Amino acid sequence: MKNCIIWTRVSTKYQEKNGASLADQKCKCELFAKQNGYKIKGYFGGAHETAKTPGPMLKEMYSVLKKDKTITHVIISEVDRFSRNVGQGATIIDELLKRKVIIVEASTGIDTSTRNGVMMVKFKLTLAEWDNGNRTDKFISGRKFCLENGVYCEAAKPLGYTKHGKSLGTTFTINEDGKLIKKAFAWKLQGMANYQIIEKLKTYGLTLTKQKLHHILTNPFYAGKIRHKMLEGKLVDGNQPHIVSYDDFLRVQEILSDRTGVYTHKKETPRYPLKRHVLCAKDHTPFTAYTVKKKNLDYYKCNQIGCKTNESAKKLHSKYERVLHSFNIPHELTSILRDIISRMIAVDDEEQRKTEVLLKKQKTECQNKMKKCKVRFGMGDIDEDIYEATVETLQERLTKIDLELANCKRNLSNFNSEVDDTLAICCELDTLWKNASLELSQRIQNLLFPDGILWDKEIDDYRTFHENKALSIIAKISSDYKNKKEKNSSEFSSSVFLCG
Repeated sequence: MKNCIIWTRVSTKYQEKNGASLADQKCKCELFAKQNGYKIKGYFGGAHETAKTPGPMLKEMYSVLKKDKTITHVIISEVDRFSRNVGQGATIIDELLKRKVIIVEASTGIDTSTRNGVMMVKFKLTLAEWDNGNRTDKFISGRKFCLENGVYCEAAKPLGYTKHGKSLGTTFTINEDGKLIKKAFAWKLQGMANYQIIEKLKTYGLTLTKQKLHHILTNPFYAGKIRHKMLEGKLVDGNQPHIVSYDDFLRVQEILSDRTGVYTHKKETPRYPLKRHVLCAKDHTPFTAYTVKKKNLDYYKCNQIGCKTNESAKKLHSKYERVLHSFNIPHELTSILRDIISRMIAVDDEEQRKTEVLLKKQKTECQNKMKKCKVRFGMGDIDEDIYEATVETLQERLTKIDLELANCKRNLSNFNSEVDDTLAICCELDTLWKNASLELSQRIQNLLFPDGILWDKEIDDYRTFHENKALSIIAKISSDYKNKKEKNSSEFSSSVFLCG
């Protein structure tokens, strides 16, 4: 009897889960050993292991061969079960030959006991690598074709989507997580900091790390686009439904990159609300701010080399208030605006009701988990430390959900009050901005001028560009009204409703 060991291997987890087939390899090797007088002293491999680098299973086999010198053969169903890479496979073969161990291929009976046998085995490895290369090329070509045609066919799907079908037939639908991600983009556009978004999402049942949230906010997939290394830098339109419009996605990128100054930092001194929001008209460089400590005077300036724009903060604040005043709604038009605001808030209330339903669902799930935890503790399945830690975490989450629910109910119950408050804000934007906190003042700035506002040193005043379209129309209507240029009240009323 010749002593041997049997080696089986699959190179991917997909092959392992789908047979590929370890049982078939083992059966062939055992049958060959029985028919040819081999005594089997062990089995090695039998699981997923990369074909390019030797893993722990191969090292384990080497260790056994070193200890047991009576083992003279390794039986393998096909030589490419060592590796489909010529270099790696040849290295394994040479290592076994050094240990005076003969490799036998069960499917053909070829072994490495002769020089011709060694050459034949290595030649079969070359054919295996060539075949593997062809398969890889076909796979890459097919995947690239899908991507170029707007079909994202990768195995890992982006969070917030449910994947259906395969290859060119792949489609996506937005799931519950996707609806929450949509809220995250909206909150970011409102000027909310990432850590605040993470906390709010956690309340709704979606837990994200700051890295994961940043990846989501910068992934064009959520805007209906596909970006992939196979596309060589190109951005193509995907067939997946978008969670955020591409225009809003680009605005989020500007917020994150701090190019326009609309990104609100967690810590910021309240004496410089226009910092990074006001741009130099000459070179579009965002203004920085500083204080002359001896005189306790604040200034904004352009840091572009060669530009000497340097302005008093007091002057820039005063003139900014005058700009905001142009957006104020005349009191004579409040009845028309009230109707528009009422309809807009009614739409928002519908969204609030959906949010309330979602929060109640999260609350019920949290309460059920707490009940199960108490039952398991009572049955002795978990110890006291684990029980207390779990209940504390769940209670903290319940508290946050209750706070969100309270806000939601308050918003739904104060409809008339909200209409009045919104109307008051529209009528006196300049006063609101002047007396607001840093966070609110910057939200007003970003609402009116998403891309910032220009300071022109030559005219010693602001120049607006890319202002909020809706508010721009309101400003024009207000101006026309003040200048008595409207033709008649019915025509004017129609134009206002059109804006709403």
